[in-house]
Amino acid sequence: MNVTWWLVSSGIILIFAVCILIVVTRRRRYLHARKLSNEHPKPTPPLTRELVHEIRNPLNSVNLNLQILEEDLSAEKPSSPSDLQKRVQRIRREVERLDRILTDFRRYANLPPLTFETCDLAVLIEEVLDFNEPEAQKQNVQVDREIPTLPPVQLDQSQFKQALLNLIINGVQAMEHGGTLTVRAKPSNGDVQIEVEDTGQGIEPEQFDKIFDLFMSTKAEGTGVGLTIVKQIIEGHGGRVDVESNPGQGTKFSILLPTLK
Repeated sequence: MNVTWWLVSSGIILIFAVCILIVVTRRRRYLHARKLSNEHPKPTPPLTRELVHEIRNPLNSVNLNLQILEEDLSAEKPSSPSDLQKRVQRIRREVERLDRILTDFRRYANLPPLTFETCDLAVLIEEVLDFNEPEAQKQNVQVDREIPTLPPVQLDQSQFKQALLNLIINGVQAMEHGGTLTVRAKPSNGDVQIEVEDTGQGIEPEQFDKIFDLFMSTKAEGTGVGLTIVKQIIEGHGGRVDVESNPGQGTKFSILLPTLK
């Protein structure tokens, strides 16, 4: 048990160190940008506050479980090994959740500048679907493809693939007991429209306005960063992303991208 205690404590210290590093790095970049624009520094940017707020809940849970574990270990009659193991498992789950939050936040905060090149959009979509196919099969999700020949577009291939993959993963995860994911693309008034539609539980109407907000998630295990990345990437391409959903009837995300004129 002493070894377990040491490992848990070390893990928490490491998490705090990473959190501090991210916040300090973001703060330095923020102040540097303000200096270059000859503006006075403002208070800590909202992005940093959101990160601190998001990691506070799992850290509070870890702290509470550690306190209970410490009290139990110092008691004359400590709990059974199985009860102690459950307590450690709860701590581990919260640590893993923190790791996911920080990993996704780092990906969001460090998106590189877009590099555009002329692409065959249909091929890119097929490549992303092929990549995610094993996970869809594992979740008992049937993937229907409606991908015709499309007009050429200018994209950052890597970042577009990341955005589309995020939507596909989001759709697959929305169908815990299996279902159908439909990915279709078509020309639309001089642009290209891409739809990712699932047959999951749908999204409540009151969540629509916040669905792309940082750290907003409708899933218990979600970090709330994936859809924010999607919006940032697609808007960086001069496009837009919309969502339609009805509770109990699934969700459809639509991407609209400009084509080469």
